[in-house]
Amino acid sequence: MKPEWALIAYLWVAYALNHADRQVVYTLFPALQQTFGFSDATLGLTGALFLWVYGAFSPIAGILGDRFSRVKLVVGSLIVWSTFTILSGLAPNGSSLLACRALLGISECFFMPAAFALMANAHGPQTRSRAIAIFASSQMFGVALGGSISGWIAQELHWRFAFILLGVCGILFALPLWSFLRQVPAHFTSFGSGQPASLQSFCALFRVPSLRAVTIFVSVATFGLYLVYTWLPTFLFDRFSLSLARAGFEASFYPQVGTAVGLFAGGFAADLLYLKRKSARFWIILVAFLGCSPCIYLIGAGATLAATRVAAVCFGFFAGFVSANQAASAFDVVPAAQRATAVGVLNVTGATISGFAPYFGGLARRTIGIGQLMAFASMAYLATSLIILYAILRHFDRDRKEALRQEAP
Repeated sequence: MKPEWALIAYLWVAYALNHADRQVVYTLFPALQQTFGFSDATLGLTGALFLWVYGAFSPIAGILGDRFSRVKLVVGSLIVWSTFTILSGLAPNGSSLLACRALLGISECFFMPAAFALMANAHGPQTRSRAIAIFASSQMFGVALGGSISGWIAQELHWRFAFILLGVCGILFALPLWSFLRQVPAHFTSFGSGQPASLQSFCALFRVPSLRAVTIFVSVATFGLYLVYTWLPTFLFDRFSLSLARAGFEASFYPQVGTAVGLFAGGFAADLLYLKRKSARFWIILVAFLGCSPCIYLIGAGATLAATRVAAVCFGFFAGFVSANQAASAFDVVPAAQRATAVGVLNVTGATISGFAPYFGGLARRTIGIGQLMAFASMAYLATSLIILYAILRHFDRDRKEALRQEAP
C-alpha cells in the first residue's frame, strides 16, 4: 500500500477509537441515571462538558499542530484519551465521571489538527476529499461501535466494562501507530513555508470571509450531529419503548449507514468537480445542508420506528457530504502552513456551539420534547445554506487566490 493511503488506514483506526470513546456514554444514559441519580440536564452536561472543554483547548491544539511534532501529538493524544476512558469506567461517583469527560475533551482535541495536517500534506487537492472521506468513515464506525457495543455490554455485564474495554484497545493500538508514523515520508510531517503558527495567526484566520462561513456551517452541522448522536438513543428508548441495547443499535446503526454512503459520494464528487470548479466543495456542502434540513425534522417527527429509521439514514447521507469536505474546504482558502491552526479554528467554534446540543436536549426532554428541538435545528440548517451560497458567490475566489499567494516562496 502506498504510504499516503497507509497513513489514512492507521489514522482511521485511531479516529474510530476516538469517536467510540466519546460516544459510549450516550447509550448509557439510562444506566448512569440509575447508578448516579443524574437528572436529564446532568446527562446532557456529560456531552456538553466534553465539547465545551474540547473547543476551549482547540486553539492551543491547532497552534501546536503547526509548530511541533504532529506524530507525537497524534500518538500522545491517543494514549491520554484512552487512559481517561478507562478512568471513566472506574469513576466512583457522578462528579468523577464528569471530570473524566472534561479531561477526555482536552486530550482528544489535540488529535484532529495534527492528523488533518498530516493528511493534507500527504494528499493534494485532487485526492484530498476522497482521503478525508475514507478517514471520516471511521467516525461512523466509531459511533456505531461505541453506541452498539456499550448498550450490549451494559445489558449483559455492566456499563463500566464498556469504557474499560475501549480504553484498553486504544492504548494497545498506540504502539503500531507510533511505529508507522515514525517512518512516513518527510513531506507528510513538514510545516510548509510561511510564518510559524501563533495566537496572532490563529486570530487572523477569522478575518478570512470564506473560512468564517466554514466555521458557521461546521458549527451548525456539528450541533445537529451531536443532537442526534447524544439524544437519539434516549429518544427512541422513550418514544418506542425499546430496550437499552435495541435503542443503542437503532440510534447508532441507521444514521451511520447513510453517513457511510454520503461520505464516499460526497468525497468522490468533490474531487471530480474540483477539476472543473475550485469551489466544488462549498457547492457540495450547500447541497448537504439543503438535504439535512428536512431529514433532521423528520427524525423528530417520525410517527413510527420505520419512518424514523428512513429519516436517520437520509440525514446521515447528507451529513456525510459535510464530513467529507468540511476540513478540505477550509484548506482551499488557507495557506498550507496554517492547516492545523485552521482545524483548531473549526473546532473551537464547532465544539463550543455544538456543546449546547446535548445540554439543550436534556432540558428539552421533559419540556418541549427532543423532536421539537430537532425542528429548530432544521431551520438552522436552512438558514446556514444561505450563508454558504453567499460565501461562494462573494468571497471564495478572492480568498483562495490570497491563500495561494501566501504559499508562494
